[in-house]
Amino acid sequence: MTAFDLSLMVTAVTLMGLYQWLFRILPRERWQFLATIPTSKISKNDWRGINLTLYGFFTALAGVISCAIFIALTGAVNVATGIALLLILAVLAACLPAAKLIARFVENNPHGFTVGGASFTGIILAPFLLLAADYISKEIYGLALPTVAILAAISIAYVAGEGIGRLGCLSFGCCYGKPLSLAPRWIQHACAHTPHRYSGKTKKICFAGKMENVDVIPVQSATCVVFTLLALISIGLFFHNHFSEALLLSLIGSQAWRLSSETLRADYRGGNLIENISEELKKEIGGTNGKRISIYQIMTILASIYIVGALRWLIPPEQNITAIAHQGVSALWQPEVILSLQAIGLIMFLYSGTSTITRARIQFSMAPNWQQQTEQDLRIATGAQKLTNHSITTAPRTPRKPTVVT
Repeated sequence: MTAFDLSLMVTAVTLMGLYQWLFRILPRERWQFLATIPTSKISKNDWRGINLTLYGFFTALAGVISCAIFIALTGAVNVATGIALLLILAVLAACLPAAKLIARFVENNPHGFTVGGASFTGIILAPFLLLAADYISKEIYGLALPTVAILAAISIAYVAGEGIGRLGCLSFGCCYGKPLSLAPRWIQHACAHTPHRYSGKTKKICFAGKMENVDVIPVQSATCVVFTLLALISIGLFFHNHFSEALLLSLIGSQAWRLSSETLRADYRGGNLIENISEELKKEIGGTNGKRISIYQIMTILASIYIVGALRWLIPPEQNITAIAHQGVSALWQPEVILSLQAIGLIMFLYSGTSTITRARIQFSMAPNWQQQTEQDLRIATGAQKLTNHSITTAPRTPRKPTVVT
């Protein structure tokens, strides 16, 4: 075991402890909004406001961490920082709009985002983006890219980001599980001490699922833990130069969990396949209400098959390369990287954290003891004025010089 492996284990233990605390507090009512910005006045003391959510905060945090992981991993295999940032820009430019558009199309939800749809889009585009980046790298730097290593870095970054991003789902109450009482007995026993129970009328599970103060299967926290562990183990494989194994573990492992965890969720997943499929096929797969196979599960299966095929046919043979940890860390400490990560975090926070489904009414008023502070200010101002007047009246006059007439 190397020192790097030990640091990964310490990171895992630390994150698990932090997660346990967050899993307890985020379903509570007060842990949904981060801030409210007044926008227009309603009456003398009342204002309308826009809510900035913890969902957006955790989404932005996940985005920044996943981008930092990608830059560190690609830097470790000697990929130019410019190429890494270009790939990040291309992936985000495709996946951020896809997260909203696919949610609107599949779930008829104009206010939400879908990580499943965004990840599917990224997986489909990733091999082609890599081939384009490889061509650019050869033209500019005269170097071919280690495509399998970069694909592994993309997969690891995605898995880590989705794991952390599930904390935002806990805060908003989306992606929630079925009632624990309806789960199989073995799940009830496994989750007996760790169910989620949400409170607050603006949590999605409460206003859409009608399950306020109901024990539900902790799907979000389980996904958070599973994806974080998959990412950390895959990072270990990456720095032991097992790039294909890191790619397959992170991607296939995460998609397998997504496929199975969909069966534990109670939120609307867009029905099964397409609404107008034949009745015979509906009966065979469980019907649109049974939700045995959702559209997102179909995306998961297709993405897994696709990426395995991409390794075989789209991606050129891997070069003999070595991942160097300190070289990856050094890649992060560059001005362009730091500024880019800050910009990515801000954009993702504003894009996903500005709530369109909730409203705010803000009232401004004076504190009960405001007169005490005013009286103190008046005494200070009166004393200063008296002192100024006294200085003016007692100040000695300067004698005027006599005028000499010549």
